[in-house]
Amino acid sequence: MGTKADNSSASEPATHQPVANRLLGVYPQKQNGLFMQRIKILGGRISWPQWRKIAQLATDHTPNTPLHVTTRQSIELHNIAGKDIPVIQQGLAEVALTVFGAGGDSLRNITVCSGCGFDAVAADIFPLAQLVGRHLLLQPCLLNLPRKFKISFSGCLVACARPWLNDLGFIAQRDGKFTAIGAGSLGAKPSLGIELYKDLAARDITPLCVAALKFFEQSGNRENRHRARFRHVREKLGDQAFKKELDVRFRQLKASQTRPDISLASSNKNIKLLRRLQLPNGNINATQAIQLANAAEPKGAVLRINLEHGLELYGKEPIQLPESIAALGTAPVIVACPGSTTCSKGIVNTWETADSIRGALAGQHIPEVRINISGCPNNCVHSTVADIGLVGLRRRQEGKQIECYRLFEGGGNGRNDKLAEQSGILCVRDVPNALKRLVRTQMSRIAQRSVK
Repeated sequence: MGTKADNSSASEPATHQPVANRLLGVYPQKQNGLFMQRIKILGGRISWPQWRKIAQLATDHTPNTPLHVTTRQSIELHNIAGKDIPVIQQGLAEVALTVFGAGGDSLRNITVCSGCGFDAVAADIFPLAQLVGRHLLLQPCLLNLPRKFKISFSGCLVACARPWLNDLGFIAQRDGKFTAIGAGSLGAKPSLGIELYKDLAARDITPLCVAALKFFEQSGNRENRHRARFRHVREKLGDQAFKKELDVRFRQLKASQTRPDISLASSNKNIKLLRRLQLPNGNINATQAIQLANAAEPKGAVLRINLEHGLELYGKEPIQLPESIAALGTAPVIVACPGSTTCSKGIVNTWETADSIRGALAGQHIPEVRINISGCPNNCVHSTVADIGLVGLRRRQEGKQIECYRLFEGGGNGRNDKLAEQSGILCVRDVPNALKRLVRTQMSRIAQRSVK
């Protein structure tokens, strides 16, 4: 992946911008003098040379810290000294990896369902996502947005790329057209997106994205960051007025442009999913990353990052993985933000909680159930739409502050418009046993839905 525009964006600022530049994906950690660098991986498509380069940079500059895979198909390096940021950004640019828009008030990483292109029931929409990404990078308004803007593409009706959580989400239909969902986001007060268009032609997606970005730039709240997302423009205007205003802008753009037809590619049915690896807390150390590449690359396997702290390997030949990596294929789907380990906003240790849940669920194969753990009310890992979601908080008990979680159940995982419902509050020590019971309940519900 990568374009000329991507390369220049990634390398240009490395020598003269401040270290903590969110637009370039650099965030200060709670540990004084240490930083996190986020790396955009468009649609989670990453080549083996790029994967190896990131592992090498981690080895050289933050050797005791794993690579962290995010829920937007990006990769983060943590515990980086400020002096190493320019060197890391230059190294990434050498393999056509970009950091522009990895954070800050701009277009964030465009996500694409990980299996499209190889899934028999899904269209290969990645070339369309690439086209949209390249076009939007040329828009001047990207440097003047009130807040971040997120776009996703799903290759079939399963909607794996969670369109209802995005500012714009596109779902491919069987006839080659798209359903467009818009103006959704979570945060402390979640509000899922609404349907904007039912039968959108592929060639119309780019002008719709441009119209939405310009609408957001001109109408977004610049005084209160807690009310500054695209969804807040919708809430201020009301759904119908919002849709009407967006449609006027969209139609004006379409009338002023000549747009070629775009045909969606068919999937390559000869390539199959070989392995799905669920990374504990989204983490894989550099040694394991290299071991994975050494085992999979010679077999011609394709690596993709999914949206659930996991890696997927696609190919034609079976792959023999090291035992420690192969064991990740049966791990439960538990998604946890860094929480209080490195994030300045984290109020609970989410990774310890996730580890305790994995221990409680050891030996159970439950790939259908999603457990999402957010370390603060910002809800970064979509806990309020999960099958089982935990959102961190602190409560006073017997004169002491203790770590707790708000418990949510029954969400649609961003694949539909169903929010999870809060069902209680759990102290950290009670989480493992409580989730053992809840997982059994969720499995029963899933089985009942399958029968129907």
